Amino acid sequence: MSPSVCSTPLPLPSQVPRMPNLPWELILDILSRLPATSLLRFRCVSKPWRSLIDSPDFVQMHLRQSQKAAGTTNRSLILGFLGIYSIDLDSLDCARPLRPPFSSSDVSNSCNGLVLLLGQNQTPFLWNPCTRKYKTLPDSPHEYPPPGIPVDYNALYKRYGFGYVAQDDDYKVLRVVEFRSPDSTWIGSEAKIYSLKTNSWRRVDHYPFPLPRIRGWGVHVNGAVHTVLSLDNYYQEIVAFDLRTEKHYTIPKPDLLLENVELSVDEMAGCLCLLVRKKRRINIWIMKEYHVKSSWTKLLSIAPPLIDEHCSLISPLAYSRRGDEVLLNCDDEKLVWYDLMRKTTRDVDVQGLPFRFYAEFFVGSLLPLENGCRGGGGGEDEIGITRRATRQKNTKVNDTRKKRDDFLSKGFKLVL
Repeated sequence: MSPSVCSTPLPLPSQVPRMPNLPWELILDILSRLPATSLLRFRCVSKPWRSLIDSPDFVQMHLRQSQKAAGTTNRSLILGFLGIYSIDLDSLDCARPLRPPFSSSDVSNSCNGLVLLLGQNQTPFLWNPCTRKYKTLPDSPHEYPPPGIPVDYNALYKRYGFGYVAQDDDYKVLRVVEFRSPDSTWIGSEAKIYSLKTNSWRRVDHYPFPLPRIRGWGVHVNGAVHTVLSLDNYYQEIVAFDLRTEKHYTIPKPDLLLENVELSVDEMAGCLCLLVRKKRRINIWIMKEYHVKSSWTKLLSIAPPLIDEHCSLISPLAYSRRGDEVLLNCDDEKLVWYDLMRKTTRDVDVQGLPFRFYAEFFVGSLLPLENGCRGGGGGEDEIGITRRATRQKNTKVNDTRKKRDDFLSKGFKLVL
């Protein structure tokens, strides 16, 4: 039978059963579980759908659904270092290259679908990879130290932290600039906070500690950024900076820690994680209730041959959908699933994975980028950048042609 011939006649339009009218609450629930990229396409269905998807209440509803570990397809990884890539967390099939609005491969932090990237000359900007909107943070020159203090300005060291303050419904960026003398002596650090609501920087109390030379600085959990610092007599402490109160405080560590260990912090599933390294063994603890010492639980303990003998860095990224496995970043070179029950590992084969990367957990969202994240619109996407550049180019070409025509008309008496 020819493929173009139908074996049974198609029903007439009047014979096609009409889709029943679904309750509006059910439609909202279905839409809120869809990926952000699909919802952006559905904005073209009708004006009511566009108004719904752009509404602040739906944006927040969709974000809450996306933050759940199960029942959503909005979970992925953002990779940085050798370009910006995205990996779907459910399939882990391939690394898809992304095109940020500016040349950048330095991913600082990710929070609720917004990513803090550092462009040329360490220029920070916020970017939503799903909506392709971005916002360049305004320039804010440093004001410290006072004149007269010798400073090696070629050795300025900057670190950024990015997070969300639920009480203020505001996204904030912490910038710390460290100053050292020509002989490398630590002089002090200046701290400033950027508010997305006010689109401005504000200077706060000095950061009272030398900045650690580690990438895992500014780990965001519960409206604060965290790091491990060596304080008195090289005693390591977990130090947090509250983005709302702008105060420093320490986080109690779990008991039974071994001596002479290396500590670092990370974040997974909204909880603070502590990585304890002793020679070739790495223990990962997770704080299930924030700032409660008794809630520290040892998540896993791993050592060769489960990981490479020369592996020096392990970062927990996410739980599997069933919660029985943890995805690990091993030495910024490969991804590994760790089975919590069997205590075994298996490598993840990701097509197109760069040979060197650092990874951030990312949840897709519809959050807009404007002065305050409640509402739709704002910012500029890659298409808008291209259109603006095309308009500027066409304007320049037209101006050039007009000058040429004017010259020919006046100089040679030509009628153009």
